[in-house]
Amino acid sequence: MAKAKLKRVSREREFLAAADLAHTIWREHYAGIISSDQIEYMLEHFQSVAAIREADARGCEYYLVRVLGVNVGYVAIEPNNPQGKMFLSKIYLLKEYRGKGYARDVVNEVREMARALRLKSIRLTVAKNNTSSVAAYERLGFTNTEDICKEIGGGFVMDDHVMELSV
Repeated sequence: MAKAKLKRVSREREFLAAADLAHTIWREHYAGIISSDQIEYMLEHFQSVAAIREADARGCEYYLVRVLGVNVGYVAIEPNNPQGKMFLSKIYLLKEYRGKGYARDVVNEVREMARALRLKSIRLTVAKNNTSSVAAYERLGFTNTEDICKEIGGGFVMDDHVMELSV
């Protein structure tokens, strides 16, 4: 089976591709996990082309996940957030590409990036009631280190587990 590869987002069409993937993936995956109002709020404020471009300018690196030249998802990382750790800000795959080992390919590539920067671990947040993703992260070796609840605006909160993986 072909491996998933990461392609750094740097051109306008790649920012658009990441935002398009977000709109497809979020509406499909998060239905039933968070409200449709929160999905739309988060897409507009955190996953739009403008939001992705702004995050990139602040040092959040976006990558398209590609399999055999096809964009199948996207990832965002923030080195040294917090200090000594890689924050895996986003990891999203289209439904038809989940459960095929591509998330493992992505995490392995992010792990290599973290090692090259001499970081100690990869950290991520995941909604507590997103049970399928929590289970997937556990299968990849992540462990729950704490729980957080953070206001994100619009009257919405992110009620998350913080999970971590040693590199």
